[in-house]
Amino acid sequence: MQQPEGVSQLIEHLFRHESAKMVATLTRIFGIEHLNLAEDVVQEALGRALQTWPYRGIPENPAAWIMRASRNLALDVIRREKVFRGKEAEIARLIEAGGYSSRGMVSFSENEIADDRLRMMFVCCHPIIPPEAQVALALKTLCGFSVIEISRAFLTTEAAIAKRVTRAKQKIQEAHVPFEIPVGDALAPRLESVLQSLYLLFNEGYKASSGDKLVREELCHEAIRLTELVAQHRGGNQPKTHALLALMLLNAARTPAREDDQGNLLRLEEQDRTRWNQTMIARGMSRLRESATGGQISEYHLQ
Repeated sequence: MQQPEGVSQLIEHLFRHESAKMVATLTRIFGIEHLNLAEDVVQEALGRALQTWPYRGIPENPAAWIMRASRNLALDVIRREKVFRGKEAEIARLIEAGGYSSRGMVSFSENEIADDRLRMMFVCCHPIIPPEAQVALALKTLCGFSVIEISRAFLTTEAAIAKRVTRAKQKIQEAHVPFEIPVGDALAPRLESVLQSLYLLFNEGYKASSGDKLVREELCHEAIRLTELVAQHRGGNQPKTHALLALMLLNAARTPAREDDQGNLLRLEEQDRTRWNQTMIARGMSRLRESATGGQISEYHLQ
């Protein structure tokens, strides 16, 4: 059995990598007006893990445990909350439709989960929300950022960020923003906000404004993963998306060589280039070549 400290670290990892998936899927099922409820369900599931695992041991598949707990809590919520009266059977059917595979994982397809996360990205970046609030909401909802981390990234107060996030959610609810990926003329401005959020996420990991490690690799990798998700969609498959991915990958490739033995950051000319991640460099150069198509130049190209 792992010690409580190890359990806490695992919970933090799961929060970063799994909570956004469940929040996005539950939001599709509950409705975007119940985003807070979806977040509360997943947060409670993570809280139960933190209470249970130190004593009963970490399950064989921690992510599946969190998903299963979230699913069961969601079923409890729809039976309890008045707002779902008359809809209980349909919502329960959608949740139950996830089912389980033979390995115990909730079997929402990967395509469904990816589409839900992409829908959530564009909801967070709806034009009715001020740009700075779009980024803050996306970082919190999609990436598991704390209000403290976001405030440091924006160089502002925690209270200001909390207010931005709350007001953004209110605007989404009041406007009945659809949980969908925009098309046509609506796509371009909202894609730009999504890319800005992902760029800030990468920088938070790369520059490490908080935490013990100077380079928080998991945040960089999460930013890359989410940007790749955008690039896979036909609306996001644009030169500037590939340019942002190239920027992320080529910088992340230098991570193994960025610190000395004492944990101090090294300048580019001081780094041992044999330690650079060649696979990431190859991926970055491939994205850079893709970004050169279409005649579009963005700020990410210039960097």
